[in-house]
Amino acid sequence: MLFVMASFVFVIPAAAQTGTIQGKVTSVTGTPVSGAQVRANSGARTIATALSDQNGDFRMPEIAAGTYSVSARLLGYREASVSNISVSTGFVATANLTLEQVISVLEQIITTASRAPEKVIDAPASVSVVNAVEINERPSITVADHVAALPGMDVARGGLMQSNIVARGFNNIFSGSLLTLTDNRFAFVPSLRVNIPYLSPTTNEDIERIEVVLGPGAALYGPNTAGGVMHLITKSPFSSQGTTVTLDAGERSLFRGAVRTAGAPTEKFGYKASFDYFQGNEWRPLARDPLEQVDRQFDIDRMGGEVRLDYRPTSASELIGTYGYSKAGSAVEPTGLGPAQVIDWTYQTFQLRGRVNRLFAQAFMNTSNAGETFLLRTLQPIIDKSKQFVAQVQHGTDFGTRQSFLYGFDYLNTDARTEGSINGRNEADDGITEVGGYLHSVTRLHPKLEVTAAARVDKHSRLEDPVFSPRLALVFKPAENQNVRFTYNRAFSTPSANNLFLDLEAARVDLPGTQTKLYGVRALGVPNEGGLRFRRDCATGIASLCMRVPAAFGGNPANFVAADASTMYPALIAGNSAAITAGLTGAFVAAGLPQPQAAGQAAAIVGFLGSLRPTAAQVPTTLRLLNTATRSFGDAVDPATLNDVAPIKPTTNNTFEVGYKGILGGRLQLSIDGWMEKRKNFVGPLILETPNAFMNATALNAYLTAALGNIASLTPAQRGQIAGLVSGSLSAAPVGVVNFDADLSSGSDIIVTYRNFGELDVWGSDLGAELLLDRGFSVEGTFSYVNKDFFPKEEVGGVQDISLNAPGKKGSAAIKYRNESNGLSGELRGRHVSGFPVFSFINGNIGTYNLVDAGFSVRPAFMSGAMFSVFGTNLLNNKHVEFVGGGEIGRLIMTRLQVTF
Repeated sequence: MLFVMASFVFVIPAAAQTGTIQGKVTSVTGTPVSGAQVRANSGARTIATALSDQNGDFRMPEIAAGTYSVSARLLGYREASVSNISVSTGFVATANLTLEQVISVLEQIITTASRAPEKVIDAPASVSVVNAVEINERPSITVADHVAALPGMDVARGGLMQSNIVARGFNNIFSGSLLTLTDNRFAFVPSLRVNIPYLSPTTNEDIERIEVVLGPGAALYGPNTAGGVMHLITKSPFSSQGTTVTLDAGERSLFRGAVRTAGAPTEKFGYKASFDYFQGNEWRPLARDPLEQVDRQFDIDRMGGEVRLDYRPTSASELIGTYGYSKAGSAVEPTGLGPAQVIDWTYQTFQLRGRVNRLFAQAFMNTSNAGETFLLRTLQPIIDKSKQFVAQVQHGTDFGTRQSFLYGFDYLNTDARTEGSINGRNEADDGITEVGGYLHSVTRLHPKLEVTAAARVDKHSRLEDPVFSPRLALVFKPAENQNVRFTYNRAFSTPSANNLFLDLEAARVDLPGTQTKLYGVRALGVPNEGGLRFRRDCATGIASLCMRVPAAFGGNPANFVAADASTMYPALIAGNSAAITAGLTGAFVAAGLPQPQAAGQAAAIVGFLGSLRPTAAQVPTTLRLLNTATRSFGDAVDPATLNDVAPIKPTTNNTFEVGYKGILGGRLQLSIDGWMEKRKNFVGPLILETPNAFMNATALNAYLTAALGNIASLTPAQRGQIAGLVSGSLSAAPVGVVNFDADLSSGSDIIVTYRNFGELDVWGSDLGAELLLDRGFSVEGTFSYVNKDFFPKEEVGGVQDISLNAPGKKGSAAIKYRNESNGLSGELRGRHVSGFPVFSFINGNIGTYNLVDAGFSVRPAFMSGAMFSVFGTNLLNNKHVEFVGGGEIGRLIMTRLQVTF
């Protein structure tokens, strides 16, 4: 009893000294907001919490008397707070809060996944979005800097500006596997079909958002979208009026300046213009490429911009015209044939698009002019004055509320103009026309169940048969802000202009000790009729193969002869007689003979050797392939493994995917995807196909040792020494090249080309998550996994091993802060990329690397429209290479001063 009385003594005063905070959480439209987390804060300490109910009401009792700030937070809304809420003993204080909706990533409206507006969370695909706030706050050079940490994305940086961007692997030095769009138009170089981010005329200041859709997108976008679609959507002048000036500076003499201005003089007419300029000092490669004929330039620069006019005659219609121009004054771009020194490469785009209700149509033309660009290994000029014209129309219709259709038609014409520098003898006949149509259906079977089906047919002018791309997706919504999907997509990648028409000298093999061109290394496309066939009608050649012999060995490169290296023995002895004579003379002098006698005996032996005529049975032929990186010849090649190169077929990608997207507890945003892909007729990188013929060293040594037995004055030791000297010299000579048909190669060139591989299976997963914490903090993480990064040739049915050319594992973890009231934001991010092999004509291995990035930005209250930010990548200066042939990437810290008025 005394304990109970004592308890009342202490409890009653405590209750008497507390009060209550209650109120309502609503949106800016006055609608109650439920599930908001409400906190009573005293300084940096949270005193009490509550959740708003279905009417938006909340109540926090037993709050000690004092003055508090009250905040409310919910994913999808900007945090709101009120200050100076005074709590008195026994009284109720009121704190009403208004939340302004800020669309979360999963709730943002996108257009890329289905070519129609929809929320990310409703899209039947894996989608990531980078918004304008993130883009503006992160000082950067190209779009690659904004997508490097997204799930499923593989960004291999070669330098400050240069990078390759693909999705879910299968990267390459000269890559275009990820369809990149800017405001619905293609962003790649026309005939080369390669994405070069620094040639994009779109400035960072003009990007509203970047939408990335993983997985095949062929059903809506046509061929060559097997990896996915990255879409840069720029700002409308009607919703982004004003002028923005940006100055970026950083390490490596980096400077970037940009300006964007937009206005809308009337409600029907708007305009905008943007321009930026960049310069810097490039990272160096680990070692100078010994095959480069001149030093590359490390001071790089580029500039570019766009002008756009908008006309809106009605609220349901618009007409938009855009012109873009960019120029890379100096850069180094890796290619499949070695690095290219870019000098004054210009890129232009012309676009006219319009919309009336759900009818959309556009026409655009992209042009390229490579300027004075040339290959550093051969000094071969790269002349590219290609153009691509595209016309597209799309319309949609609904049948009630349950059925929607989207259908469209595309026309593409690629006009390659290389003046013989890239397409060589194919220059007069290297155009490509593609037409395609699609139907996309969305059926809402139930409020929680939706079926998406699509089909597309495309006809490529260089392929006999059309290609068909189906798509099927089942989307289940078990609850609000939850999405589970099951999808199937088939995509096709059609042959590129390079695959079909390439005809370019990639390197040269000189006669040892001279500048005499012995062999050219020529990169050839594969003709769509007949392919590339070895000559196999020379009965006395090894496996009946034929070869061409260069003029340096006394042959006529225009003619085929039997691939029998022994027939070249007399020419080799004659061509090397002076060197052999000198070598033998030196050996005899060392053995004690006087110089005249030694010279005479050496000359007699060389004369005897010149009279010999070994047969193919006595000295058989060995085939070896050239290593283009070292210009040396590798191991022997079994002639039975030499296969003709069939015409290039479209690559087929069948992908099954299961995924989940959702917002859990109003605080956790989660995206999980698992996928399995079967690729058929995969087109590999450039591969050296034609081997060179050599006399078998062991057999030649034995033959010469036996023949020298006819010279009685020679001891057995001397015969062995002479045979070894001569056979070592002659068997090292590549006397001919086992080549393709006469009409398909130049003289005695060694040929590298493309070919289809068989089937390969690969599967993987992608994870993205963000958790909202208190007081503006959040943590996020990503992880991507692919089960294989290497495919041996036995597995894929080809003549060479194939690599994913991308990491099997990569991930990131970050903590972020954002407070709109004080204008502060920042992030600290760690990134991991596992090592991987590279097979891309220039082969090698990339080591594992771990990077730390960090940055912050501030928008001072006393300077309206101003922002200052600092961002550093690889802060620990972990020097690493991200792709073979690229520079050694180190730390880069950039600052940004931006003013909008």
